[in-house]
Amino acid sequence: MMPRPYVVTSLKQLLVIASPGREDIIDAVGLIGPCTVTELAHLVGRSRHALYYHVRALRDCGLLVETRHSGEGRKPTARYDLPGRPLSVRYDLSSERAKRAVIALARTRLRSAARGFVLACRPDVATVEGPRRNLWVTRWKGWLSDRELEKVNGHLTKLVELLKHDAGPFRAGRRPHEVTFALAPIVPKAPPTVSRRRRGRPARSAHVRRPLRIA
Repeated sequence: MMPRPYVVTSLKQLLVIASPGREDIIDAVGLIGPCTVTELAHLVGRSRHALYYHVRALRDCGLLVETRHSGEGRKPTARYDLPGRPLSVRYDLSSERAKRAVIALARTRLRSAARGFVLACRPDVATVEGPRRNLWVTRWKGWLSDRELEKVNGHLTKLVELLKHDAGPFRAGRRPHEVTFALAPIVPKAPPTVSRRRRGRPARSAHVRRPLRIA
């Protein structure tokens, strides 16, 4: 049975995700599937004690689902999974607080992408040329019509679809990758305003140093 997608729509959940480090946890669970905090810590490179607070915050707002499994003579072990796959965020710009949360999330994602890029800048890991290139950062500005913008979104959607494999451990021919992209219309920057204190004052002339004359 195909998993149902889950869309984050509440401001509370968006604020929880925007906190640094928490979306790394969501990404890790989405990558390997139901797991313990110890397994999460191994994948994200942090101690399990540092993760408990963030895992509880994600669980309490419904972004992680906790189940407990017990074996013979063992204490129940908590395992965590996503409420649905893929987990995506619906942007809400209708209020100032919601807009700030979206911006915070964008900044968190871009910082995380930068960290991942830096870690992967190794000759034994990265391929920087050819059809199997796996390390790439670029930036372009250009003109797009509405029809061309539809094509761009179609290509990005296909790119996301390629990454939506079933969660699970490493399998032959599959290696974990991350893709981060930002698409935005270019908004002209407002010209700098003249402060009230200096408005109307003539520009200061440059100070000219004159030679000292000794009588």
